[in-house]
This record gives sequence, C-alpha cells and structure tokens, in this order.
Amino acid sequence: MLVILKVLLYGTHVTETVFMKKTFMRPLTGATIAFTLATVPSLAWAEDTPAVPAADPTDIVELDLYNLTDIHGHIERLEKTDKVTNKVTVREAGLAAVQCYLDGVEKKTPNYTFTLLGDNIGASPYTSGSQKDNPTIAALNELPVVGSTIGNHELDLGQPVFKQRVDGSAPEDFVKVGFPYLGANVKGMGSYMDNGVETPYLKNYAIAERNGVKIAFIGAIAQDVPYKLSPDTTKGLTFEDPIAEIATLAKTLKADGTADIVVAMLDDDVKNNYPKMPAEVDVLMGGDTHVPYEFDHVNSTVKLESENPLLAGVASGSYTDNLGLVRLQYDKTAKKVVTADSILIPAGEIVAGADAGCLASSTAGAVVEKAKKAAEVAGKVEIVSGVTTEWRRGVFLEPGKDVPGPGSNRGVESTLGNLVADAIHSEVTIDGKTPVDFGVVNAGGLRADLVPENGVLTYANTYKALPFSNELGYSPMTGAQFKQALENQWKENLNSQNSRPMLRLGTSSNLTYTYDPSRPMNERITSILLNGEPMDMDKTYNVGSMTFVLQGGDGYFEKGLPVTTFGQLDRDGFNNYLKKVTGPKLTSSMLKRGVGMTLPEAEVASGEFPVALRGLSFTEGAGKAANVTVNIGSATKTVDVNNDLLEPNAESHKSVITTDGAGQANAMFPVTEVCGDKSGKHNFPVTVENEFGQLVKTESGLTVAVDCGGATSDEDKDKSDQGNSDQGNPDQGNPDQGKSDNGKTKPTQPQKVKNLAKTGAEINFAGFALLAMLVGVAGVAFSRREAR
Repeated sequence: MLVILKVLLYGTHVTETVFMKKTFMRPLTGATIAFTLATVPSLAWAEDTPAVPAADPTDIVELDLYNLTDIHGHIERLEKTDKVTNKVTVREAGLAAVQCYLDGVEKKTPNYTFTLLGDNIGASPYTSGSQKDNPTIAALNELPVVGSTIGNHELDLGQPVFKQRVDGSAPEDFVKVGFPYLGANVKGMGSYMDNGVETPYLKNYAIAERNGVKIAFIGAIAQDVPYKLSPDTTKGLTFEDPIAEIATLAKTLKADGTADIVVAMLDDDVKNNYPKMPAEVDVLMGGDTHVPYEFDHVNSTVKLESENPLLAGVASGSYTDNLGLVRLQYDKTAKKVVTADSILIPAGEIVAGADAGCLASSTAGAVVEKAKKAAEVAGKVEIVSGVTTEWRRGVFLEPGKDVPGPGSNRGVESTLGNLVADAIHSEVTIDGKTPVDFGVVNAGGLRADLVPENGVLTYANTYKALPFSNELGYSPMTGAQFKQALENQWKENLNSQNSRPMLRLGTSSNLTYTYDPSRPMNERITSILLNGEPMDMDKTYNVGSMTFVLQGGDGYFEKGLPVTTFGQLDRDGFNNYLKKVTGPKLTSSMLKRGVGMTLPEAEVASGEFPVALRGLSFTEGAGKAANVTVNIGSATKTVDVNNDLLEPNAESHKSVITTDGAGQANAMFPVTEVCGDKSGKHNFPVTVENEFGQLVKTESGLTVAVDCGGATSDEDKDKSDQGNSDQGNPDQGNPDQGKSDNGKTKPTQPQKVKNLAKTGAEINFAGFALLAMLVGVAGVAFSRREAR
C-alpha cells in the first residue's frame, strides 16, 4: 500500500488549466488514481497485499460536450453599454461567435460535440421571426450540430411546417434542417423517405464517436407540451413520460454496446429532473426555463442529491448568453466516466475566444448579416410617435443576484400585459361594432419589453413584444368558467414536469379580482368585478384574447370552447390600438387589477387580527406603491408596502408558489378599533386603496366576521377613537349573513354572484409572522428570459 501511495503522490505529473475563470487541477493520471483506489480490494490495505498496477494513462479520454438551449431565433450579437461607465458588456454572443469559438475548440481537440436542446426557433426577434425563422435554421446548419431536442416552439407554426423543415419538401418556403431532431417520448409524428430510406421525423437518439468512445444523445421533452400549444398543433401526438423513456433507452444502449456514454437531452427544467435520472445516464442537459444551471460533484456551487455520484447537469440559459459545457474523463479500460464537470461559458468569453479572422469569414455570420439587411427596411416602419412611457414584463430577483432578468417572472401582473389586454378589449368586436366584455392575455405571449426609441415605437418593437402571430378572437363562457380560468393561473397540479408554478393572466382595466393565496388550489379567487359590479357566475360573457389562449393554451381555459376569429393577427390589432390612442395618451397603468388578500376565516371576538396583502405593486416601472390603506368597520390602517423583488423559492421552485411577492403589506386590526361603538355580531366590509386608486371595493363583498360583544367600555371606546377616521365602511345587512353552518364567514356577495370561494383561511394569530413568510410567493418563471 505504501508503494501505491508513493506512486500516486509522486509519480504523477500535474498540469493546471485555467478555463472561464475557474482553475481545474488536472493530474494527467488523476483518473488513474480514482480507478486504482476503486479497484483495490479491501485486503489491499494489508502490508502483504501486492499493489494493483495503475491503468495506462492513454486509456483516459477527455471529452468536451457543448450545448445551447432556447435560442429562439436570437442569432445576432447583443451588447449593452453602461450609461455611467460606458463599459460594453456582451449579453448575447450571436451564432457567428459561437461558430468561431467551436472552431477554436476543434483546432485544440477533436474530442468535442455540440448539441441543441430545443426551442431553436419560435418567439423570435424581428430579424429571424419576420423571415419565418429561416435565417436561424440556415445559420445553425453552419454549425457542427450532432442533434437537437425538439422544443414546443418548433411546433409554433404547426406540424406540417415542422415536417417541411425536416424533410425539405418546401424549399421555397422553409430552409431544410441539416441535423436530426430528437424526441424519444413523442409518439405519432411519423416518417418520410430520405434518399429511399424511411426516416422518422423525430429520432430517439443520435450517436457521436470520439476517440473510440461512443456517446449517445437521447432527446426528450416534458409532457406539458399540449398545454403550451394550441390543441390542433399537437393533434395525433402523445407525449410519454420522458424520464421512463430515457431510462429504458439508456439501459438498452449501454447493454448492447451501442453507447459507452449516455447524455439525456431533456427539454425541461434540469434542476427538477436531475435527481430523477437513472444510473445509466452520465450527463443531463436541460432547458425550457431559460435559467442557466451547472451542477456536478466536482466544484458546483449548487449541491443536489443524485444516485449517480458522477452525474453532471447543465442548462446554458437562453439565446446565446452562455455556452453550456460538460467536461468528462472516460476510462476506456474500466468503461466508465471517472470525472464529470459542468461549466457555463458566458457570452463575453465566447466572443473573446472567437478568432477575429474567423469572425470576418464566418459562414454563420454571413447568414446573419444577410437576414439583418432583409429585415431592416420593414422593421423601421413607425407605429406611433411622441410616446413618453414604457411597458415591461414582470421580473423577480434570484438569491445571490443583484439585477433581475428582463421578463423573468410570468407569475405577476405586468404593465405590458395590461396594455395588451386593453388593446384586445378595444379591438375584438362581436359584429364589427360591439366590443367583447373584456380582454385577457397570457404572460407567456409577451416576449420583449416595449420601450420606445426616441419616443417612437416601430413595427420591429411591437413584433418583438408579440412575435407569435396568433389570430385575435373571442369565446363565450359563463362567469363560473372564467373564474376557473383565473384559478388555473396556479399550475402546481398541472403535471410532474411543470417548471412554472404560476402563469399570470392579464386582464383589461374593466375587470378586477381578488385572491387569497393561502387557500387550496381552485379556491383562491375570492371576488371578480366587471365594470365595477360582481361577475354573475351563471351569465355568459364574450371573452377576447388570442386563439392560443382561447383554445386552451397555457391551461387557463377548458379545451373545446367555440372560438370566433375575423382574420386579424394579435400584433396587427395591437398596432391599431396604439395608433388610436396616440403617443401622448399612451400611459402605463399603475393600479393593479388583481390583488391578494388573506382575511381571518373564523369569527374574531378579542385581541387583534392580521390582514395580509400582496400583489399591490408592479415589479417594474411605474406603479410601485409606497403604502396601502385598509378599512374595516371603524378602523383604518395605513401601512408601508414592501416592494422587494427577491424570490426566496427561486432556488427551490418545487415548493408551492401561490402568488407574486411584489408589493406585500401586513396590517394588524384590534377588535376594539374595528367595532368602535358597536356591539353584537357584524360582518364588516373590507376596502383597500393606495396612492394610485381603490384596489378593493365594497362591491367585492369581502368581509370579516367580528363579535363585538356587549356595549364597549368608555376606556375601550376612547382607545378606538384615537387615530381613527370616518373612512371605515359600516357593516351592512343581517349580522349572520354570509355565515356557513359551522359559523365560518363567507364573502358577503349580492345574490346573483354564485359559487365564489369564501374568503380567508384559519389563522394562528400568535404565529402570524410565520404565516406571512409562508403565504404564497411570486414566481415563476425561472427564467432570466422567457420561454413558454
């Protein structure tokens, strides 16, 4: 054993490689050390046991597996200049730089691969999107792509178009894809004849051999694709459990010698799926959420449990903001991976690592430049001028980060969403004249902030914000059906692969609602007002939106509702609205349309009770409330609003996130102040306002049941009179109105409003501080940038 230790400690040559600001100690026989120790029997520690000879260092092969996910047609380099320091930061490297970076890798070592994780196209910026994403496919064809997982956005234009891209049957319309698309768990896509050979549109895996090592890349996608696309888009397709499909294939490929290494390329949240990977999988590559991840058992900042102690996981993020890399060392003698290290190479380092000569002659770069020139003229068309405000999507702040990612939070109401919903309400009509009752928009349909350039909004600006080209339309539905759509904003029960626990549904200004985030699924919506009056659960309303939403996309509305369209695209309707309102009148909404409030469910009779509020502010731009005023009975409380954007659950999004955390406040109400000079039992209405206007009206029917007991004492009355105003609303009607058989309080609603869930939840007053921390928190999306 002493001999072995001497060999291991002194007989090795250590080299040090600095890569991406990380230092990796790479003993040339480091894998030999691991292999030797692993193969020494327990008796080898005895002095009389002969040492096991070390493996030949030439049997250790180092492999670099590069990947990109969620490119979404972002083919150009994007830079940002700091207004104070004038420092230029590269935010997106662009495909020309990626090509040249990989060209430099190839010159150093042939033992590398490059793969794509899906959503290469769709929801694209103007340059690519306005040209049917042909520029993106053409540029990717210039890169050494082994294979790509199919993403849901590959199907944005329908299965026929995707098939034409793959089989090349419509070259005048769509550029043929030069690499295989993978989707092992997608059944029903069919096949085509390729040079006389029947070829599936979606293959299960792709094989790449490097230095005698066979690497299998298994492609799969999350099961929630039907929820992300219009129903007709996925007709005839089934999406099996991706984990089970990957496990079966991985075991077979290794058992029959087809593969030495298995890489699972699953278009879904890599962090969520990392612990689920079977032992036969050596690397997990993920995407969809637009959140960059790298974790392993070497030097990762994130430690996750896994049955496989060598499993590495990576997701590059989105667009070309990072290049993902998993660096493996494989022992050909032992036939196993001995080290696995995941790395993120940021955009700035990609550009810095790209040879200048290569950039000048890059074939991918030539495709990009041609596309830019073709799109430039049409993109400059002015929609409206004189604009003095801007509209942005929701954001959240991840722990450890200083700046939130643009559009990172789809779980919040946004100023852009409200603007689009108002446009839908205005532009969608029943008979060419009669507007729909209200408009709604899904947060995932908004793909870029709307920021004027020198007061001008161009066609390119609005295209980036609404790139999907869905038709506008409307569907008739009852108030109860729409209430369920609001309940369906919370997605924790959608399916096992869901990575966004909440998707906000933006509403036009004439529709407001309240919710209680502490309540169970499907019981959170506590009031809905349409044009200031309670929505009738039995009445039928015409709801305007995009066809994607109305047909069940993102899971708000039930599938099968009748949808009426009139041939207008969402973006064109939006542009018409902007022209009608004109620049100076275009302003950003500051008053929230959906507010969270938790009231005590049980009757209170003494002490004090809390009212927890959230969703009082927008996360971006205008509309950040400084304080909020709550009125209950004779009591009025004005408290500060916490507008912290930190999302504690961003590192553990599997927890139940029930609402956004933007604009939180808590007010405590002593019973004596609420009762004032009243005695007996009362249902006191609750109203809420901030500096931007009234958030919760008496018409919402939200009440707190209070037992004021007998006549109050002079001392109590004196205390309650101090600091109180006449803003409190008097209780109305029968004191027992709104109470269920068990004595708990329901919202007091006019008779025509039916089936709304009762307000509030049981509250342990002594533990209120803890409750305030546990009430649902915003979120979602863990996207630095968004993708559906």
